[in-house]
Order: sequence, then structure tokens, then C-alpha cells
Amino acid sequence: MKRVGSLVWGMVVLLVALPVHGQEAEVEAAVRGTLDAWRNGEYAEFVAAYHPDARGFFLDGGDVIASFSLEALEATAEAGFQADVQLRDLDVVVYDATSVAVGLLEGALTLPGGLRLEGVWRYSETRIVTDGAWKIVQFHISPREGA
Repeated sequence: MKRVGSLVWGMVVLLVALPVHGQEAEVEAAVRGTLDAWRNGEYAEFVAAYHPDARGFFLDGGDVIASFSLEALEATAEAGFQADVQLRDLDVVVYDATSVAVGLLEGALTLPGGLRLEGVWRYSETRIVTDGAWKIVQFHISPREGA
């Protein structure tokens, strides 16, 4: 009887863990897709990954960014902005309909005017499920000290 109880308990744990693992893979794909869109200049796809109420901080140390404008991103790209970064050490955790992802961005950012910043940046984001998709509601990019 103990074996049957242990087997049933093990199946319950497995069945509960499988959907979470599937969600983590789904969020990881969403994170990578969003950053690929940014890197490839696919700004409509990039902006679509953000919830309309998303807030966050960019690596410039400035004030909170309260929204993204497709037109502003395209204008910045036309002025010379380019992201040539790779995501590494991505870690995703899902809590029901909320996810938290952290990782490192490594490479270079070229700013309008030609200033090229090379380095490693910490990246974090929080997503929620809305309209069947994982949308970013919070993000943070900042320099990694000592990198």
C-alpha cells in the first residue's frame, strides 16, 4: 500500500511540475524572441512584447521609462542606434500567470552619434499572461560592475 501511495504522490508532483516547466520554456522563448527583435531592428515585434502599462529602467541610469513608441524606436535606429548583444545565463521562474526572468546581456550598443558601449549588462524582466501572451510589465537593464 505504501508503494501505491508513493507512486500516486510522485505522479501528482510530476503532473504539477510539467505545466510549470512548459511555461518556463514558453517564457524563455518569449524573452529570447523579444531580445532578438530588439537586436534585429524588428521594433514592431519588440514593442508588441510589452504590456501598455510596462515600466522600467534602461542602462543610461535615467528616469523610469513609462512606454515604448514604435516611431521613437525607429527614429533612434535611423539616428544610428544598434544593439549587438547576446543573452546568456538566462534564468526564468514562473509563478502562476507571472514570470520573472534574469540574465546577462553581453556585447555592444551603438548610440546615435556613433558612441559604442561594450560590456556586460544585467537584465531582468517581469511578465504576465494577458490575452494569451506573456507581456513584459517591468524591465531593468544596468551595467554589471567589474565586468
